[in-house]
Order: sequence, then structure tokens, then C-alpha cells
Amino acid sequence: MLLDFTVENFRSIKGAETLSAVAASKSKAKPNNTENRRRVKSDDEIAQPFHIESWDIDVLPVIAIFGANASGKSNVLKALEFLLKYMILGNYARGVERIPFKLNFQTINSPSYFKLRTAFNGTIYTYSLVLNSVRILVEKLEYTLVSTKRERLLFSRTWNGEQQEFDWKNGSDFSGSHTQLEKSIQDYEPFISLVLTKLDIKVVTPLSEWLRLGQLGTNFRNETLLDGLDNYVSKPYIPQASEVFVKTKQLLLKFDTGLFDIETKKSEEGKDYQVYALHKAENGEIVRWKFEEESLGTRDLLSLAFKIQSRMQSSSLLIADEFGSNLHPNITSEIVQFFQNPKTNPNRTQLIFTSHDNTLQRNNLLRRDQIWFTQKRPDQSTELYSLSDFKVRNDLAIDKAYLDGRFGAVPFISDEDDFMPVGNGNG
Repeated sequence: MLLDFTVENFRSIKGAETLSAVAASKSKAKPNNTENRRRVKSDDEIAQPFHIESWDIDVLPVIAIFGANASGKSNVLKALEFLLKYMILGNYARGVERIPFKLNFQTINSPSYFKLRTAFNGTIYTYSLVLNSVRILVEKLEYTLVSTKRERLLFSRTWNGEQQEFDWKNGSDFSGSHTQLEKSIQDYEPFISLVLTKLDIKVVTPLSEWLRLGQLGTNFRNETLLDGLDNYVSKPYIPQASEVFVKTKQLLLKFDTGLFDIETKKSEEGKDYQVYALHKAENGEIVRWKFEEESLGTRDLLSLAFKIQSRMQSSSLLIADEFGSNLHPNITSEIVQFFQNPKTNPNRTQLIFTSHDNTLQRNNLLRRDQIWFTQKRPDQSTELYSLSDFKVRNDLAIDKAYLDGRFGAVPFISDEDDFMPVGNGNG
């Protein structure tokens, strides 16, 4: 599970900004009479966090980021996506590019910094990365076992400018002939990609599996079911594929799309699948047609439902930019609750998304520590902060307060006089 993520000097992000999935400390304040009358839920009633056994840490299942256009919401997700893909795929990661903050002369020529903390089976992993456009400058993987509560080093490398080589350090769990790979690794190639994909190191296996699954659907708006169904149904790395599809249908039919059922059949060549939509006519007969004939919204919803269900088979992370942009708010809300409910999300899959749908901020859907904002500073860099940084009453209408600018992160719209044409129109 993701605990927190820090990034510095990446796209619109200039200084270090941290997105945390660790639940805020519980408030000891008792609800007042007004809150009791309105039956305002406590944070834990809204979403019960995932508790990490033997650690005093609770992890949130959903994180939502709101903010004005061009405030940097998407760049927070792009930074996280960059790191996840870079860690597992290295130089082979497609569509991954490090872009520094360009509105400052110093940052253009400065490295970017990333830090990721995750937790699996009671072990906390901390991965740090500093790199510029030429090479990695610092790379380090540490882990803390629940049995000792002491941070241990797996490996680290730091670029030595004078010697023009890396200074390496290896922990006791990382020794042997495979350390010879250190000599052949490229300057811009992350060593962790070899550790996670080429070497059999048991202590990092949970982290490796989590990252591998994340690459199947880091941003589930980028792939349609019709394009990639064969990859899900026939490949061995997703077990219980048929069960996934059954659950997908159940979820989709719940959304009142008019569908009666969905069928998949292999083509005559047996190389790919064809998806069919089934509808019930007025006389009760079942009418079948290709799913491509369904509306764009229904097709997108099927892809989304399938991606969600496939990720739910094990602990994973889903990232969605502009989540709900083509969905009815009630459906978006239902999906959020799907992740919040331990019965429908038993394997602790997390969802992180950006959205302009402020109806998701309404009370009893998201906790205050699940709501994050981005806004632009005077130097045009992105500021990232949580609603829990504010003292907010439990019964406050957060969606209305947000639009009123109580928390910032809303666009400043100039007075209409600013858009009047220059001159008096007489030539």
C-alpha cells in the first residue's frame, strides 16, 4: 500500500510537495448538538482506513485531489506515475519523461527528487531517487521490518563527480555474485528495476508484485476494454479472469445502463475477443449487438468497471486523472464507495484521482484527510495541501465552502470589464 509520495522539481511542482495516504489522527472532540441532529458521520464511519498490523499507522483507501485548471493536479499524478513506471520498467518505460520546473533558471538545471513509502506484510519500504537529464545522482532502497522496527539498507548508490563513478553501499540482505550487476548498469538506468525484475530477493517480493500490477492500469482512462480484453482474459498473470469478468458485469449492470447482459466470444481465428451487448426487447426477446454500437459513456464505463475489478484481485494502486469527467456523479460516488467498503475491496486496493466534481466533497462520502487541493503560488508553482490542514466543522458543507474559496484551489476569474474591447469602436 502507498503511504506517501514526495516530489520536487517536476513540471509545475517546484519545491517539495508530499501526498500522504496516512490517515490523520482521530479527533477526540465530541459532536455538538447540531451535528447530532444532522447525523454527521465521523471520519471512520465514512471510510474505515486500512490498519497496518503492529504499526500505529492507518492507510486511506481513497485520495481525491481538487483544484483549478492548470493548478497542477495532473502533474502530481504524472510525477507518481513517472516514478512507478521508472522503478519497474527503467529505461524501457514508454511515455515517461522527466520535465523540471521551467519558470526558474535554477530549477531548469537542477535535479528532480522523488521519495516513495509503501507498506506490505508489515514491512515499510522507502525508495529515494534524485536524477537530472543526464544520470541518476542518488538512488536508495531501505526497508523496516515489523519485528525490529529498525530501518535497514538494501542498496544505495551516489554519483561521485570527482571519480566519475558511483559509490555503492549494500545491506546484509543484498550480497553475493548479483552485485556484479552494479558495474554494468547505465548512468540513467534505475538499479531498482533490475532488483525487482531480474533478481530473486525475497524481502522485496511484495513491492515488486505491487509495482507489476500497477503497470497494468496505472491510469485506467488510457485503455479501453475492447483494445485489451485478450490481455486480461488469456494471460496467466491475472488469476480468476472469468471471475473478474463476472464481477465486472455485476458492477456495470448496477449502473442502470439498459444492458441485460454482456457476452464475450473469440473470433473465428481465435486470436482476439468480440464483446457483445445484450438488451431485452419489449416482447421479452434478447437482442444482441456488438459492444462498439453502445454509447461512448457505456463503453468507457465497461472499461472502467473491468479495470477496477481486475485490480481488486490483489493489493494494487489505481490512478485516475479527471475521474468522473464522463460519468454521472451518482456513478462516480458509487465507485468511490466501492473502494471504501472492505467487503468489496478486501485486498486493500487504493484509488488516487483528480476531479472537478465537487459533489464528491459532500459530507459522508470522503473524509477530510482524503480531500486534497492544489493551487498556484505567485511564482506559478504548485502547492499541494489537505483539507485536514484546516479546522473544519464536521457538519460544514464542504462542497459549497470550496466553491466559495474557503480553502483556496479555485480559479480567480477576472472582472468582466477586463474583457472589454480596447477603444470605443469608432475606428
